[in-house]
Amino acid sequence: MRARLLTGIPMALATLGLLYADFARGGFPWGLSVLYILGLTWGMKEYLQLQSLAGVRLPRVMLCGITALLSSAHILEIHQARPLLPADLSLPDALLVTTMVAWMCYEVVRGEADRFRHIAVLFLGLFYIWVLGSFSMKLRHLPRIGEAAFLWWMVANKTTDAWAYFTGKAFGRHKLIPKVSPAKTVEGGIGGLVLGCASGLLVWWFTPLRQEIPLVLFIPLSLLSQVVGQFGDLVESLLKRHVTAKDSAALLPGLGGVLDVIDSLLLSAPVTYYGIVIAIRLKGNL
Repeated sequence: MRARLLTGIPMALATLGLLYADFARGGFPWGLSVLYILGLTWGMKEYLQLQSLAGVRLPRVMLCGITALLSSAHILEIHQARPLLPADLSLPDALLVTTMVAWMCYEVVRGEADRFRHIAVLFLGLFYIWVLGSFSMKLRHLPRIGEAAFLWWMVANKTTDAWAYFTGKAFGRHKLIPKVSPAKTVEGGIGGLVLGCASGLLVWWFTPLRQEIPLVLFIPLSLLSQVVGQFGDLVESLLKRHVTAKDSAALLPGLGGVLDVIDSLLLSAPVTYYGIVIAIRLKGNL
């Protein structure tokens, strides 16, 4: 726990400082964009390392480079506020599809039937790390409320993570899904959810979210986002259990690797993005 606090608190403060610097000065948040590119690229690296423990070895440098390229192209399109290819075609979409098609062709040419597993692992990695992760920037750049929505999503989900751990340690008695994650408890999950919602409500109260999303819609949206975030943690636990690994890496003392930090965010990002868009549309009918 000591190592977790010594690593987690400075990371949280540094992230909040970066968000404040980007949001306060206005314009395009380059600091956050760099964090986005590095986070997804390193997350892909750790994903491939975990898969190698199960005997699936894919070229890490190339696939991490593709992830960085996809993320950079996504940022550039957001900055330009338009698709970068002719005929209004999205460059990240084109790169993603081209990579997947080219990889299938490559594996067919190799002519080894067992390599279909490698195709499946690659496709899962691109979807799990990049497609899901890209919704974080879509959330950040929502009209009018992008900054507030991103801040709420980040604060609420990571608060849920932290308090689920601490309340689980203090009061946990009943295992949540022991076959996937033996350490997680029902009490920890409930404690994280309650305190995560409380922190999210504070962000809602002091930001433009309060004007755009009524409380009657915000509370179920908050619960949904954080429940899915906890499932995101369990999805990565399932992956680690499959390859018999405790953490995705040993980069961050007490926390594990980058993938251990962003796992809940990966699943909750698209749910939160679509939930906010739907809530804003529903607001006019209330």
